Order: sequence, then structure tokens, then C-alpha cells
Amino acid sequence: MKVLTVDDEPLILSGLVKIVQEVAPLGTEVRKATNAYDALDLMKDYLPDVTITDLNMPEKNGFELIEEIKLGGWCDRFIILTGYDEFEYVRRALRAGVVDYLLKPIDKGEIAALLGRIREELPNESDTDYSCHAKRLLTYIQIHFRRDLSLDDLAEQMNLHPNYISSLFKKETGHTFINYLNMLRIQAAQELLMSNSELSVSAIGQQVGYDSKHYFSKVFKKYTGTTPGAYRNNQ
Repeated sequence: MKVLTVDDEPLILSGLVKIVQEVAPLGTEVRKATNAYDALDLMKDYLPDVTITDLNMPEKNGFELIEEIKLGGWCDRFIILTGYDEFEYVRRALRAGVVDYLLKPIDKGEIAALLGRIREELPNESDTDYSCHAKRLLTYIQIHFRRDLSLDDLAEQMNLHPNYISSLFKKETGHTFINYLNMLRIQAAQELLMSNSELSVSAIGQQVGYDSKHYFSKVFKKYTGTTPGAYRNNQ
């Protein structure tokens, strides 16, 4: 299991990391970030299973950080750590879909129980059903990537929890579900751009799963470094 801890106060962060390393399940890897921007840079490659974040940080608060992480598809589980016991914070945390809301100073037993529960939710390669789930999921997305797919769609189709699917994708492919889906779509778009000169860029985008031409061009450039039109002209 991979854990990312985020707090802008160095002493608190060091203490948090020490506690997590002490009580987390065996084999847990723990990394730390001193602010929201460091956290965002780190997690794009680290892809933690759970992020423990402070709420009150100067660059971005914890809720803003969680929103951006979710948008990027880099982590699905969050534990909020704060010194403020206010109902509005609790309500916002619930709306953000966090695993739990913990008050400082941290309780070792409480964080140990939380991390243990999260570890049980993660896919385990030794489970007899793991390879079957992995094969079914990857085969399904390779066949249906042109559809409007989401983790919830896959969860319903496969009768699995969205968090399990997200973790399985990371473990099997090294990519988040969103990145894996986009890579399949952009690869298919590249093939169409080279082989079907009569199709417009917009039509190709729609064929590979993007309703918006602008969004298709934006994603295409992110993964290839160029626009669909320029890619076609340079072939």
C-alpha cells in the first residue's frame, strides 16, 4: 500500500509520517509533501492508494487539493487531518467523499484501524479472483473504450467497487484508469488520422470517444505533443 502525507508544518508532517510508518500494515510505503503543489507533482508518478492531508495550507486548502487530485485521477481515497472540529468542515469532507476526518493530535489506534481497512479494500495479486478481474477489466475497456466510460460504469458492469477497479488498474498497468483510457483512445485516433484522410478531426474524435472537438484536441496534444491536424499533416 502507498500512502502520501501532506502538511505545510514540517514538525507535524514528520510526526505524522513517523506515526503512519509505525501503525500502517506491513509493506506500506509512505511519502510526504510539504504543500499542495509538491503533493500534486509527486502523486502523478507515485499514484498513492490513500492521501492524508491537512486542511489549512496557504497555496491550496485540503478540499481544493482533493478536488484537483480527483480530476487528475491520481488517488481515490483521502483522510483529512485538521485541528478544527467544525461541523461545516465535516460536512464538506463528507461531500468530498473522504474516507474519514481526523482531529489533531492524531490518535494512533484510529489511524491504524483506518489504514488497515483501506488495505483490505485493495486488490491483492495472491487473491484467486485477482487475475480474473484484471483480465476481464482490461479486455472490456480495450473493446469498449470508444464509449462514454467511467469508473462507476465499470463497477456496475463488473460488479466491483470503483476503488478496487482504480487500484487494480494502477497495479496492472502503472497508469490511472483515466490515463489508460486516454492512451487507448489517442492511439486509435492516430491510426485513423493516418488511414482515413476523408474523416474530419471532429469525426475522428467522436469515433474514439470524445464528443467535444476542443477537448479531443487538448487531450491529443497532451499525449502526443501536437494537435490532431498537425499530426495528420506531418505523416
